[in-house]
Amino acid sequence: MDAYLEIARRVLREARRPLPPREILRLGLSSGLVSSSLYGKTQHKTLQARLSEDILFRRERSSFFRTKPGYFFLREFLNDPTLPLEFRTPIVARRRRRELAYPQALAFDKERAKELCQTSVVSPRPVLDLLHDGRYHYAESSRARSPSDVLVWSFVLVLRSNLLLTYRHGRYREDRDSFLLKRSVGFFCPVVHDDLTLFDRADHGIVESGVRALTVDLNLTTDAQLARNAELKCFLCATHDNPPNLLGLVTFQAPEWFEPLTRRLAINDLSWHDTQVQLNHYEDFDPWSRMILENLDKVLGGHQREADAAPAD
Repeated sequence: MDAYLEIARRVLREARRPLPPREILRLGLSSGLVSSSLYGKTQHKTLQARLSEDILFRRERSSFFRTKPGYFFLREFLNDPTLPLEFRTPIVARRRRRELAYPQALAFDKERAKELCQTSVVSPRPVLDLLHDGRYHYAESSRARSPSDVLVWSFVLVLRSNLLLTYRHGRYREDRDSFLLKRSVGFFCPVVHDDLTLFDRADHGIVESGVRALTVDLNLTTDAQLARNAELKCFLCATHDNPPNLLGLVTFQAPEWFEPLTRRLAINDLSWHDTQVQLNHYEDFDPWSRMILENLDKVLGGHQREADAAPAD
């Protein structure tokens, strides 16, 4: 189970009453379940997001439910007659569609990004070193950014052996003209302030952020195991964007059960592309996808070589 969810489960079991995320963390701190380094101004927002995602995707299989907006409790108490009925009555929250604007988007200033982007493909180390050293800032949002803000995005490539999952942007996902109705080779979202948690400090939450975007876009059940199938491979400099962007490319190795069939207004025409077959219609892909396809060997690195060497079934 996700570490945040485990904290919530243990606190709510002890409290035996519905609580808001801020109170869950406060009680967790006082009981020693939460490190003092975790208890801060925004961690309750991260906890609330984790709880909401778990309820959204796992539904009746989630350990949690809401008793009223912003209050969470455990399903194991639903049939406990010793608790008040109001503690045991779930409410149903309306599902939100994926946001197009993300507040407090992670960014580098343009000059610092220019130093990084001497080549189109950048290894993870220099970027992560800047993040670890605190040489970054946050734009107001992924839409409200200054011309000098170079946003950091998590871009997830879904792989199965030598196959790469692609799809076509729907009209409610992308409103940029160069992306609208084009094909994409991955699932992406800006990295934001709340992605930096005690549990995601190694990569500033880039991998976890991308995996969560993947679960939203493909209606997957949230599962901590999914993040273990993902790896940050490199960064790609989208210097032709105005303003520029920095894409953290994450490869996600699809488990055996993974067979996406969803059809939504935001995502359409899912299909697998054989990376060993040369494309002859690059113009059908969005600008980021074209750039990735042109550098696919560098992006996939060892994974592609292993897939090419694997014996045929």
